[in-house]
Amino acid sequence: MNTTIGNSGLRALVAVNERVSKLTETLSKRGISATVVTDAEEALDECLMNPPHLAIVGSSLGKMTGIHFLAELLKISWKTSTILVSDEEEEALHQKTEGLGILGAIREVNDVEGLERLLDKFFEIVSANQPPASPGK
Repeated sequence: MNTTIGNSGLRALVAVNERVSKLTETLSKRGISATVVTDAEEALDECLMNPPHLAIVGSSLGKMTGIHFLAELLKISWKTSTILVSDEEEEALHQKTEGLGILGAIREVNDVEGLERLLDKFFEIVSANQPPASPGK
């Protein structure tokens, strides 16, 4: 399944095996269009064709774990910011994802508060990487 929601300049890939309406609604409210996929290979192909600014990844995508997916995504698009959906304890998750550069994790796809917090961090990164405005514009 591949569904695109929203229509802004910032793009997110949502690769999870759950209902994601609250998640995509939150992204849309923040001006981020979302492409929803449920298969790891399809998600990686999507990233090759059109690297997203942000990827939100479930703990399991068919035969591939979310952490393995993040490692593969990093090879394709090291600039993509990532959020993992995982109910693992923070310390254990930190050890497993060290070196993958994730923004953080939310416990479930409906954790709007946690997602908002990580989106704030994402927008800080995006704005820090914007070139300065030209004088007089």
